[in-house]
Amino acid sequence: MYLPKNKIETNLYSDGEFIVKSTGKVYYGLYFKTYNDEYYAGKEPSDFIQTLLPLDTSEDALDSTSDYDLRFLGKNYIYSSITNQPLKKSRLEPTPYTPQPTKEDYKRGEILRSFAKRKNENIYYEIDQFSNLELPNNPMYLIFSIPWKISGPKEFTKEKNKTTVKSYMLEFPIPAFNQFLKNDYLKFWKPS
Repeated sequence: MYLPKNKIETNLYSDGEFIVKSTGKVYYGLYFKTYNDEYYAGKEPSDFIQTLLPLDTSEDALDSTSDYDLRFLGKNYIYSSITNQPLKKSRLEPTPYTPQPTKEDYKRGEILRSFAKRKNENIYYEIDQFSNLELPNNPMYLIFSIPWKISGPKEFTKEKNKTTVKSYMLEFPIPAFNQFLKNDYLKFWKPS
């Protein structure tokens, strides 16, 4: 590649602010810039190796509806690149959630708790059934919901929730589910 010297800026060094266009990997090393804001690996055009793209991970560069997992961008992009972490969120993994019962829930006396269990392991997640709508498409997880008493007489509530958990453990392949719940059958309970 030939470019007149007045059309390039040479002997520049990248500390990870560029990626190699062909591989998507973060680039460290010498590069040069052309008059039309193109970037290439190498000290000067005679060293031309690969085309570089500026790594723009500013929040302005990502639109508000993006699927980028912000944990893997910005300063963390280098680590993400080295460990081959996906920059986009996986829609097929559960997002842990803790229910926040409302006054109306306590008046009603019950909430619906939703869970995801890895089919090949006894790993459970409590999930929000509405923010995990695409999760049922993942064959690695069993999704189920159980009614959960949160108000009423204390002993009745405890026994009702315990019986519900036992019956679901018999109905579904969810061994050790009670251990995931830490046998806390009064979680979220308040006296009515």
